[in-house]
Amino acid sequence: MLWLRDRTLDLSRPRVMGILNLTPDSFSDGSLYLDPERALERAKTLVAEGADLLDLGAESTRPGAEPVSVEEEKKRLLPALEAILELGVPVSVDTRKPEVAAEALKLGAHLINDVTGLRDERMVALCARYGVAAVVMHMPVPDPQAMMAHARYGDVVAEVKAFLKAQAERALRAGVPQVVLDPGFGFGKLLEHNLTLLKRLEEIVALGHPVLVGLSRKRSIGELTGVEEPAKRVFGSVAAHLFATMKGARILRVHDVAAHREALAAWNALWG
Repeated sequence: MLWLRDRTLDLSRPRVMGILNLTPDSFSDGSLYLDPERALERAKTLVAEGADLLDLGAESTRPGAEPVSVEEEKKRLLPALEAILELGVPVSVDTRKPEVAAEALKLGAHLINDVTGLRDERMVALCARYGVAAVVMHMPVPDPQAMMAHARYGDVVAEVKAFLKAQAERALRAGVPQVVLDPGFGFGKLLEHNLTLLKRLEEIVALGHPVLVGLSRKRSIGELTGVEEPAKRVFGSVAAHLFATMKGARILRVHDVAAHREALAAWNALWG
């Protein structure tokens, strides 16, 4: 069960988190949904396709992405968030800035998705104060611009697991009601690291918290399939996510909701 403030989400079956990037420079769909009205229409489409929750982000964290100011991120995020919350679907906010998270939580966001893994004590305190669950993601350093320079591991699974375990325990001790773990595929990780993490995902699942996986349209999928254009990496993304589901992932963070919903319907009938 995932606690989302005034509601819960049953995780007895895998759930789909629809991605909505409110950015001009995201690797797959940058600039498409900067306008709040277009963002709202996209949100409605994702919900109609079967998204169980939405993940809104207003700062690209792809490798080498330029950071944006607090004010710029708020300007992109908050109008769209306010409108999308009216749809009644749970909304996660993808941000590493406590100042942005605070405004989003005031509006009613249901989940905080922090790519820096709750390294900032202010983010931990915010989630605890509002009684909001948080996604704890692994990235070797808290700076997306520098993360690929740190893609070096002895045992990537052991190192990622140790980080997630420590950050989860710290957050729970501070009063955060629940954590979701994200291995951070592609964040400071090469293809070999991503594949090892995916093959041994059950070791992360064994920590006892819901696990979120986000491989949608990522470079690793392109490297495996030979598909260069991110928006066309649908089949590879679905295949990787179904494998993650077999390993115990409970939330799939995806661009292509309809494709994943259909695949999960078949998976649930055959395997779930």
